[in-house]
Amino acid sequence: MGCCVEGTLCAMPDVVVVGGGILGAACAYELSARGRSVVLVERGELAAGASGRNHGLMLSPQDPRLGPMFEASLDLYRSASADAPVPFSMDDDPIGFLIVAGDDEERLAGREEAEAIAAEGVGLERLDAAGVREAEPGLAGDIDEGWLLDDGRRLDPAALTVSLALASGAEIRRHLAVRRLLTRGDRVTGVATDEGPIEADEVVVAAGPWTPPLVRPLGISLPVVGARGWLVHLLPARPPVRRLVERAGWHAVGGEEELSRLYASAFVDGMPPPDVGTLLQPNPDGTMLVGGSRQRAVTNEPEDPGMPRELLRRAVALVPSLSEASVLSAWWGLRPVTPDGLPLVGRLADGLVVATGHGSQGVILGGGTARLVGALLDGDPPPFDPAPFAPARG
Repeated sequence: MGCCVEGTLCAMPDVVVVGGGILGAACAYELSARGRSVVLVERGELAAGASGRNHGLMLSPQDPRLGPMFEASLDLYRSASADAPVPFSMDDDPIGFLIVAGDDEERLAGREEAEAIAAEGVGLERLDAAGVREAEPGLAGDIDEGWLLDDGRRLDPAALTVSLALASGAEIRRHLAVRRLLTRGDRVTGVATDEGPIEADEVVVAAGPWTPPLVRPLGISLPVVGARGWLVHLLPARPPVRRLVERAGWHAVGGEEELSRLYASAFVDGMPPPDVGTLLQPNPDGTMLVGGSRQRAVTNEPEDPGMPRELLRRAVALVPSLSEASVLSAWWGLRPVTPDGLPLVGRLADGLVVATGHGSQGVILGGGTARLVGALLDGDPPPFDPAPFAPARG
């Protein structure tokens, strides 16, 4: 379908995709490749939320149920990179992912995480204190054990999102809010926007933490909440590490993204404390990203604006030379999180499909999610077992 003049509505498309993050862009790309006419509606700019505000890492999931979705994402991104309108520069090979520990609690957590990833076929080497020092001499002296995994590809998440959206050939409607889903009887028939209705055969809602309010008027309650995550961007005088380095305990095995339910009685006493860890990412341009944090979010304003300072404190404790790095910027994004840490991908009603709840793994799982959505809409066999991601799972 050809593009329309901005501010006008076009002929009825096959599919309306709500959300211009990585999930919406990937779904538009896959559906268009399957011959569907697509309108992609985004209330702000493409990749304006967490999809453009994350590490941009392709790290192997610990949960075996996510492995096939991850592999499908890698395949889709590799295919898209050949003619990408906006290059997103994904590493051809893993740069290495080093998990390190300095006490008994960290050693237990690090061993569990490394073994869970290795169980998915990722190469693993256990390092003693001397091995850790040889691998990354810039680490603090209290680190005495490590696990080096053949894992970790970097890419530019914002460029990936924009590239997929542009390459899809979909009609992209930026700065257009979807206010409500349109229905006729029990069937969803389109969306109501600030510029009028857009009718379609199918609607795919991939609006991250803003998905539940859209489907709630239909009597559908989705267990998705927003979690704020911070990153700090540094420019060291010279790269202090060569690989991704994580202090053990940040990515806990099982329920990594789980956040406790927030009750009004607790909220009046303040927000729950954030979950904070340390993940250092050296970039090809010599800069470094420092993460990460995770805290339940209920407003657009940061619950703890001092989080960048805490991330830097922990980063300097792990790599002392970072104390002399220039601070370039800090930012946050809101991630859609489910109670069990697995995304919600599937049909909610006739004419309505949802793709949300990916937490911090939106980029990691975005391409595979799009493949699953495409198969669902076309009535094809799913590319992998969809049961773990069914919105109505127990």
